[in-house]
Amino acid sequence: MFKLIYEHLWPRIDRPSPQELLKDEALLEKMRESVRQSAFSNRSSTALEEARRLFDAEQERRRSADTKAGIYLAAITALVPVLAAIWSRVWSAEMDMVLAGISVVLFLSALLYLLRAGLWAFSTIKVSAFSQLGPYEIAVSWKSKNPEEQLSKKLLNSVACNFRDTNRKVTCIKMTHEFLLRAFFCLLFIMVLHVTWPILAALLSIIYKVAVIMLSMCSP
Repeated sequence: MFKLIYEHLWPRIDRPSPQELLKDEALLEKMRESVRQSAFSNRSSTALEEARRLFDAEQERRRSADTKAGIYLAAITALVPVLAAIWSRVWSAEMDMVLAGISVVLFLSALLYLLRAGLWAFSTIKVSAFSQLGPYEIAVSWKSKNPEEQLSKKLLNSVACNFRDTNRKVTCIKMTHEFLLRAFFCLLFIMVLHVTWPILAALLSIIYKVAVIMLSMCSP
């Protein structure tokens, strides 16, 4: 139960074990070997079309993750002056101590969430190896007996090589989103709490007085 609550408050990703990494590498190698040994000569045009579709889809996934990371980083940067303005309302000597304590906890939580979101966004746009087809690969493919088949294999091999890093980027951007969402809810709850606190304080005061009266009536 505690672990479930902790994971909801602070999302995390378990690092893969050495055995899982070896298994993942074996699967990728099996994928590359399967591509190398495949024969697309009968329907090479169809294979090339599907290979292009897969390659473009992986490119789009990668590009989308990088774009979202840039947007999230800009949003985090824009929130810095907003947080500075909110802090002046979060804590003051005249404020109710209970309200101030809850507000400070929520504010610090929002700061931690924003910091972690920024780190995940930076991890998304981190420079990494990327397999891309160039003029040389296309020229070499066209020198073979079946250019479309060779180009299909090169495209599929690039997809296999980029698969792990693209998945890493998508995972990082999802974690960025999760932490930003929690930061937003913390800040929203601070504003709602400050607006509704006078009503809540009045209700709590009435409940306390009623409880005291009932206890005094029940006592001998």
